[in-house]
Amino acid sequence: NNDPAEDDQASITLTTQIADLSLTQQVDNATPNVGDTVQFTIVVSNAGPNDATGVAVQQQLPAGLTFVSSTPSQGTYSAESGQWDVGDVAAGTDVTLELLARVDTSAASTVIAQITQSDQADPDSTPGNSDASEDDQQSVVLTPQSADLALSLAVDQPRPVVGQEVTFTLTLINSGPD
Repeated sequence: NNDPAEDDQASITLTTQIADLSLTQQVDNATPNVGDTVQFTIVVSNAGPNDATGVAVQQQLPAGLTFVSSTPSQGTYSAESGQWDVGDVAAGTDVTLELLARVDTSAASTVIAQITQSDQADPDSTPGNSDASEDDQQSVVLTPQSADLALSLAVDQPRPVVGQEVTFTLTLINSGPD
């Protein structure tokens, strides 16, 4: 008879845990020289209301960048897989990963960091879906500086007489862009 006052009926209310995770990524020098070391800083924030567990972040360095070192505030980072196993992030807190990488090419590189895993639902993003419009993913672009140098040599007397002074002119042209 669907009467909640009788003892032959019970109900349970399930409450889904929610952890509103977001990620930011910055690089200390977006226009480095080839051979420079750059520092990436990745911050994962949990706006709650619940703690997040089983959190993982993917940030694989693309070709042209060589891993130097990593310093996570918690968890571990694997340079081979590009995965930061963060673990738990308490509601209202941040965790940080600092990555150092050497720039090995003058080609531009896009570096993407993304939260790929969390045990709790996120109200405004889906971990691991590669959607750049969500707040759990951010990319930075490195554009190494490059110069296009050309050197020319000219002499005012190509067939001088012994003892005659000659003037050599060296001209160095930088066609840029840097």
